[in-house]
Amino acid sequence: MKSIYKILKYLFLTFLIYVFLSNPNLIITNVNYSIKIFVSNVLPSMLPFFILTDILINYNYIYFLNTIFKFKYSFIIFIALFSGLPSNAKIINTLLDKNMISEKDAGVMLSCTFFPNPMFVIGSVGLLMFNSYKIGISLLLINYLANFIMYLLSYNKLENNHYTAINKSESFLKLIKTSILNNTSILLVILGNIVIFVTLSEIIFNYINIFSIVEYIIRCLFEVTSGIKKVSESLLTLPIKFIIVSSSLAFSSLSILFQAFSILSTHKIDIKLILKRKILIVFITIIIDYLYIIFFM
Repeated sequence: MKSIYKILKYLFLTFLIYVFLSNPNLIITNVNYSIKIFVSNVLPSMLPFFILTDILINYNYIYFLNTIFKFKYSFIIFIALFSGLPSNAKIINTLLDKNMISEKDAGVMLSCTFFPNPMFVIGSVGLLMFNSYKIGISLLLINYLANFIMYLLSYNKLENNHYTAINKSESFLKLIKTSILNNTSILLVILGNIVIFVTLSEIIFNYINIFSIVEYIIRCLFEVTSGIKKVSESLLTLPIKFIIVSSSLAFSSLSILFQAFSILSTHKIDIKLILKRKILIVFITIIIDYLYIIFFM
């Protein structure tokens, strides 16, 4: 089995070398497209929220929220709701660095807080791609509901919810400088993951003919932003588009999952458990989508 795996690995690497040498324009075009996605959609929403997260933690805002809302790790949910992906990984990584959450609890909370950026879903997906504010709001609420159901199913597995306030805060100027330097490296990792998965998906579809609906699903599986854009431009019926986009937002894409794993790479997070939970969230989402289509679409 291992020998077969090695052969397949070397064949794939040989194929990549062939593509890079025979079709460099394909690579360059998709790298530029990935950078455009990053600059237009990711950087403007991620960097401010990453810096804000560091400020909130530094000045004990998390401790303040924990004294008001008594359910476990409420602050992770609230911040992730408004900041979007992969800010949940950034929040959890910061808490792990400060020993404010266990690695077991971190894995559970990571799996059920992959919320898309609200402005992206309502504005970019709803209004720009589907020309419908209602669809944008519906997709967002369904995603929230599916993740909350997973949170409730996992609630008893969370070990603790006890924090102590940070006694000595960094000065504001030092905090901003440190936050910008640290988050710049994280954003570069995110950019690298987007480039890899967008380019890989385009290489696959440039050399292999796949049935259209399967192609859209695979595109969304690799990179959700570019995948959803392709789905919105397709000739698929609205209910099919809705289910594909909704389940894609629920899974988050391999690109975003790898972004989160890269951010948390210094800690021991159970990746297999998170993937299993994400697949379960997708099934929950599809059930909710089906009910929504029957009663509201």
